[in-house]
Amino acid sequence: MNNLRLILISLLVPSLLMIPYSVLSFYTDFANKNPDPSQVTASFSGKSYNAVEGKKAFEQYQCMGCHTIVGNGGYFAPDLTLVNKRIGGNEAALANFILAGAPAKGMPPMRDRGMNGEDAYRVVAFLKYTEKIDTNGWPNNGSWDRDGKLDSASPERLLPGNMWQAVLGIVFFNLLVFAIIIAYERGKEAKA
Repeated sequence: MNNLRLILISLLVPSLLMIPYSVLSFYTDFANKNPDPSQVTASFSGKSYNAVEGKKAFEQYQCMGCHTIVGNGGYFAPDLTLVNKRIGGNEAALANFILAGAPAKGMPPMRDRGMNGEDAYRVVAFLKYTEKIDTNGWPNNGSWDRDGKLDSASPERLLPGNMWQAVLGIVFFNLLVFAIIIAYERGKEAKA
């Protein structure tokens, strides 16, 4: 086997091996940062509601027909991913806003659509959860709220210190494949 072929194989094989490693790395880096939705709660009249119940109420009242969560849903109304942060984390204020709506801006009072205080707090629990999920910096400072002001979320920066897994994986796979190829070639030479 000539040196050019050996070099091409030693470059190609680690590249192919990096695909599953990249998928695994992505999953472990981002999927495990999100909180457990059953642990994110909002309290109303002595009862506590979690984000799982909140998502059901969010779907029941068809909030995504107008709003988006992490960019998914309707584009008529503002994205609600960080609405809890925008309203200052005040559960009562957010629940009251949901119930009263903003008719001048196109949001009907959800109270008129059958939503009660408990359901509003369930939705608040879900919206508290959406604020805590790892969106990798989305929406960034370039996203606009419906009122024409920049969204207040700051983008996350990818720092070299956060990439150690990828760099270590690339080095490890390259060394492993190179060692296997060298051992194979030496085995062939010993037989010849």
